[in-house]
Order: sequence, then structure tokens, then C-alpha cells
Amino acid sequence: NLKHLIKFAAAAAVFVLTLMPPSCHAGSEPPASLADALVGYAKLDYVAAHRMLSPLADDGDAVAQEILGFMHAHGEGIPRNDAAAIRWFTLAATAGRVEAQFELGRMYRDGIGVTADGDAALFWLRRAADQGKTDAYYAVGELYLGQSGIPADPAAASEWFFRAAEHGSAEAMYNIGLRYAEGQGVPRDEIEALMWFDLAYGDAIGSLHETIARARIALAERLMPMQVQMALNRSRDWARNHAAQ
Repeated sequence: NLKHLIKFAAAAAVFVLTLMPPSCHAGSEPPASLADALVGYAKLDYVAAHRMLSPLADDGDAVAQEILGFMHAHGEGIPRNDAAAIRWFTLAATAGRVEAQFELGRMYRDGIGVTADGDAALFWLRRAADQGKTDAYYAVGELYLGQSGIPADPAAASEWFFRAAEHGSAEAMYNIGLRYAEGQGVPRDEIEALMWFDLAYGDAIGSLHETIARARIALAERLMPMQVQMALNRSRDWARNHAAQ
């Protein structure tokens, strides 16, 4: 996720600074760089990070704009300000930052800091999906279930859930299983449903894992042993084929 990437960049920045000769540190203090700001943010020194990021963001640095969006959205070292988060995320998203595009789409979807707008949500989430953001594939699928004023399109929802599953989304796998179990947007097929529940079960964590476990057991109990084995064989083959890609 973004914070892990920031911490990695910060660690790299610290390493580079240790290799610099002492003469590079002498004299007047140079303007803060993005690396300095990333180090501060990774160390949870949000006050210093905000001080260093602000001029960089004002000068058009998209990474700084994206991080400021998160800081305002989560109240990291500054009071939470959803409107400011929207502003910074919009600038960063327009510059192509995928995490900003995803967050902006989510905020338009949920009406956070801005009037809810399904079309704007769909635009930004699809932009993030175009860059391979797994959560964005799933979020677009949810919109096509009839959320946020987007007309329900079960076939399109299924298509986006399949794309999210291809990228390893346990939520999408579980949702595909539900759709096969209920025949929504796809032909009803309980063997296929169990296959997707089994795939989701292997990747899910937390409360989602528990939910999938219950659905998996309940469906397996309704099927004949031969059907359960067919589903598990499909699950194994799908996982093996996609692990090889």
C-alpha cells in the first residue's frame, strides 16, 4: 500500500544521505526535498512532513499532493479536512497518481468532502483500474450493482469482479461465488460458486475469511460429494494456472 511504498522510499533516502560526504551537509540548510518529507512521514513526524510537503505540493509535485491528500483525509498531524483532501487528491489524480485516483473515486462515491457523484466516482475508479489498482476493479464492479446512481448492470459488475479476481481480490472471488450461487449476471451454478468460495477462502483475512468459511461450508453441505470434489478440482486448477502467469 501507499505507506509501505513511502517507508521503502524513505529508507532508500536515508541510505543515500549516509553516503553523502560531510561537505554536502555544511553551510546553510537547503530547501527540504521530497525524500526528506518521505522520511518524516515514514517516521510518523507528521508536523515536519506537512511543513516540508506543502511547498512541494504548491509547486506541483504530484507525490507530495497525494500524501497531503491522505494527511488531510485521515487527520495525520493536522485537523481532518475532507475538502482539502479532495483538492489535493484531485491535483495528484489529474497528474496520474493511482492512489489519489482511487481515493478520489471513493470519496465521490461516498460523498466524503464533496457531493456524492456516481459518474465522477466511476470516472476516477476506472482511471485507477486502468493502472492496475486491484481495489479499483472491485469498486467499479460494486458501482455496477446499482450504487451511487449508476444504473445496475449485472453483466458489467460480473466482468469487473472477474478482473479483480484475476488480480487476487478475495472480495471479488467471494462476490463471484455469490453471483453464481444466485444466478445474478451469470448462469446459476453451485459447483462454480463453491469453486470461487474456495479460492476466496484461501486468500481472505479477518472477518471476510470467517464469512467465506460459513458460506463455503453451507454450500458444500448442499452438494453431493462428487460435486464438491469437482469444485475443489476447479479451484486447484484455477489457482495453479494463475500462479504460473
